[in-house]
Amino acid sequence: MFKVRVVLLILCAVLVGGGPLLAQSTFATVTGTVTDPQGSVVPGVTIAATNAETGIETSTISNDAGVYTLGTLKEGTYTLRANLPGFREFVVEKMTLSARDFRTLDVRLQIGELSNSVEVVGGATLIEAETNRIGETKTAEQFKLLPQNWFRFSIYYLALTPNVTQGADGSYRFAGSRANQSQFSVDGTTVDDGEGSFLGPQYSYTESIQEMRTGVVNNSAEFGALGQATLISKSGTNRLHGSVFDYYVTPFFRARSPFAAERDTGMQHFPGFSIGGPVLLPKIYDGRNKTFFFASYETSRGNAAVDFLDPTVPLQAWRQGDFSGIPNVIRDPVTGEAFAGNRIPQSRLNQVALKMQERFYPLPNSGDPNVFDDDNYRESKSRPWDPVSMWNLRGDHSLSEKDSLYGRLTWTRGSNRYHDTDLPAVGRMKKGQRDTRSLTLSWTRILAANIANEFRYGLAFNNTPYEANIRGKELIDELGIAGLAPELPDISGILKIRWSGTPSFEEIEQTDYTSGYWNFSNQFQDHFSWLRGRHNIKFGGTITRVHFREYNADDCLFGCATFSDRYTGFSYADFLMGYPSTVERAFAPLTVNRFRNAYEAYVLDDLKLTPRLTVNLGLRYEYHPYWTDPNGLASMFDLASGKIVVPDGSLAQVSPLFPGDFAEIVEASSLGLPGKTLIRNDRNNFAPRLGLAYRPGNDNTVVKGGIGVYYDNAPRGIAFGGSPYALDEPAYENPATNPTVIFPRLWPEAAPGQEVPPPALPASVNPNLVIPYSLQYNVTLEHARWETTFRLSYIGTAARKVDYRYDANSPVPDERLYIEKTRPFPKYAAIDYYTNGAGHQYNALTTEVERPMARGLSFQSAWVWARDIGDLSRGQRTENPFDRARERSVSMDVPTHRWNTNFIYLLPFGKGMTFLSGANRPLDLLLGGWELAGSFTAATGRFLTPTISVPDPTGTAYTSSSTPATVSLRPDMIGDPNLPAGERTLGRWFDPTVFVAPAQGRFGNSAKGVIKGPGVNLWNATFAKNFRFREDLRLRVELMARNLFNHPNWSEPNTTIGGSRAGKISAADGNWYDFSQVRQFRLGVRFEW
Repeated sequence: MFKVRVVLLILCAVLVGGGPLLAQSTFATVTGTVTDPQGSVVPGVTIAATNAETGIETSTISNDAGVYTLGTLKEGTYTLRANLPGFREFVVEKMTLSARDFRTLDVRLQIGELSNSVEVVGGATLIEAETNRIGETKTAEQFKLLPQNWFRFSIYYLALTPNVTQGADGSYRFAGSRANQSQFSVDGTTVDDGEGSFLGPQYSYTESIQEMRTGVVNNSAEFGALGQATLISKSGTNRLHGSVFDYYVTPFFRARSPFAAERDTGMQHFPGFSIGGPVLLPKIYDGRNKTFFFASYETSRGNAAVDFLDPTVPLQAWRQGDFSGIPNVIRDPVTGEAFAGNRIPQSRLNQVALKMQERFYPLPNSGDPNVFDDDNYRESKSRPWDPVSMWNLRGDHSLSEKDSLYGRLTWTRGSNRYHDTDLPAVGRMKKGQRDTRSLTLSWTRILAANIANEFRYGLAFNNTPYEANIRGKELIDELGIAGLAPELPDISGILKIRWSGTPSFEEIEQTDYTSGYWNFSNQFQDHFSWLRGRHNIKFGGTITRVHFREYNADDCLFGCATFSDRYTGFSYADFLMGYPSTVERAFAPLTVNRFRNAYEAYVLDDLKLTPRLTVNLGLRYEYHPYWTDPNGLASMFDLASGKIVVPDGSLAQVSPLFPGDFAEIVEASSLGLPGKTLIRNDRNNFAPRLGLAYRPGNDNTVVKGGIGVYYDNAPRGIAFGGSPYALDEPAYENPATNPTVIFPRLWPEAAPGQEVPPPALPASVNPNLVIPYSLQYNVTLEHARWETTFRLSYIGTAARKVDYRYDANSPVPDERLYIEKTRPFPKYAAIDYYTNGAGHQYNALTTEVERPMARGLSFQSAWVWARDIGDLSRGQRTENPFDRARERSVSMDVPTHRWNTNFIYLLPFGKGMTFLSGANRPLDLLLGGWELAGSFTAATGRFLTPTISVPDPTGTAYTSSSTPATVSLRPDMIGDPNLPAGERTLGRWFDPTVFVAPAQGRFGNSAKGVIKGPGVNLWNATFAKNFRFREDLRLRVELMARNLFNHPNWSEPNTTIGGSRAGKISAADGNWYDFSQVRQFRLGVRFEW
């Protein structure tokens, strides 16, 4: 406890202000040792770097060890000068720095007159010779030229970064990181949402972005998470610059998907403009070399977009109860006898089912209308174009040689009124909107030649309201549904119809209503840098406050009904007669306000033991208290006492509908638990970091390595706004004999002798839950030659104490029925219990070749050979509560092999180029200014997991009757499911016959990730022509090709065993991360000055 207080005291001392997470200094650093002709160190040398675009100069003096560091350099091109009387001036021209660069530039003075100079071009090493980290930078020119994605969104350029992939949950994986283990920022302040994800729209258009810095491996103690992505916004310069552009797509530019009846229609435009320069007020103010501005606007426009709908719908005969064409025997649920001719009499068809069928299921219109097949209805539905717009404004001001300020505001707004499902009658979203904003304010002060301080404030805001087309109360009143919860709100919703088994029809559903995924973050950070002798010391801290507000409709607010073949022998016949096998309902949601703070402090020292050996030492402390709700709507179930725990003072908030004799509800302090958070805060999260960087011969080679501890971003949340404040119930399994739920009733009626499902309990959380951590390490060899960097790295990431969940109220798996077994809490259904203990291990070998732009050519090529093995990721649930070890498997999201290559080539013709450098104007306009850029990605497929839907074979899934619950679990595997490459087809990518239902009394023997999915083979290209009218005035015309050769990148096959779709591929969308759909071209016109 004493150590924690000391660390917090230091944090408060270095902060100028005070509220997940950090995204620290974005300045570049140049460091080195000054020596004379004999190799002796030279103190007292004045080192000055002047930014070529703004004219702002930053200077320092080499210390007694001859070491100098310039640590507050903005990204850009610099001229560096070293001066000392008696020596010739040392000058480095055109030294280009990116955000967070850490470059080495040793100064070797020569005796002579100061008026004479020693000039070097480029100067700083291509490799980072003073740190052990691994990362990369994408510049504004690369955003503009590389053909990586359609919308020019910055986030998709992460696909070109070695060791970065995207998980199935949408989170980005940095060298083995998983959800909640990476951080995203703009200009050094967070755009994370406080729960482990980030505000994606802030990483959209690129016109306002100077560069994107990605920290992939062994980030220093200044940074918290395993993975770091930072956007650096553009700022004005001493010259007025601007652009006006439009990128254009028409149907003629698109190929047709092999699964679509026609190619996509509709035109799209992506116009925008930018302008930046010095602030000039004639006769009032001249801001050159001092005050600058930059502004940009980008948007998307188009005519009506088209959604291709291809649901699977019932045959016309089936709609009338005629099942004479199928082999299944259709039984009468009342008598058990077969219906004559497999036809259900019209008088026995349920009116609710008929109304739902008539309203939502169209007749088949694709294929033979009398033969059932998947996707047997196809229709193209138009909808208005949904624009996404981004505004960006930045201002920079140099108060003096020692003080500089800047501020930036970014606002994105977009809508998405898509068709909610493939059923046309469900319609489009009535309202789908996202509004995100971020703000950064920064003040940097040079306190002395070797001391600097930087303060930053950041704000991030997000709101995402959704409202669907159909109103829930209107629909259930029309249908006459009985048994739903009382006092349901008048919001969008639908009675959801779901299917289990074969065949599987399109589910009747729509997006649940939400008033908005509303969150607001305030962040304060301060960073202090101090160069002392051979020590480059930095320390600082961050305080962040996060606010979440939610009002989200439960998935089954207006009822959910699942139909199988339990009663008639065929699922659609069960539906027509109104006999669901499983039903669910929910109660009206509550508005939840959640808050949490995050406190972080760090200290690091880059110690130059010798001119060629640097040790990176760092220690970080993080304190992330758990979420609280000022209205006291938190809750959890305590396993030790068997009671529901609520915050102190919250007993009055308990719903009057909650049965008082069902479970005892107590305040947290009565059990010795924290009165607000309910679980104890994790206070001992110290994260040491250690790195070495050694140059064995010259500045062109470095051997480096490091190891560090990294904690997850956000702590696990407990339940808010659920039981016991709003009643919650488990799903009800309708008995196979004497069913109690028949449409229009959706929930069993409380009557004498009638069993009603008990309320659900809130989840249970280990009151001593800790924040998971990862250990990351690397060994790397880098060499620079021929203006190119070569890198070979081994990277390892080991996650420990990952939180997962299991059913703490599960009986043991065996052949007995669930109701025949004892369990820890007989009154209650399943109890999800969150605790620590899961983990995984990532190992990768990476080779990379990278050349920055030199003599008209830049390129990067990297091959990653990786494997990630573990049991469960954050919050995942075990199948067998008594055997977590059987969850151990290969991670589906990490391909075994991934090869990325990208290049930019300025063709060497025209003025200033190798050939035709003296061409006249007409010849230069014709042959000069041509550019070619491309990217290539090849990767092996993801590892997919089969599931099968069957009556619970283990007796561990909750049911209140002798009818086993229908569960989805991994099957038995009796052979290799992966077919030889020559036998794979779209209709049979893998062999589903090797998977069978598990034997009674046990779980399936199939591991996770046993099916190998389709790989990626993607070529993109850009062809561009620049027409230069003056040195600073040009027109650019480009044609970009995505998937140039139209190589099909198949989506993943259906892995639900037992259905007609098992093993089938039904789309050629590849994966969104690589943007690998069918071929499209985009025409771009851009005017710059």
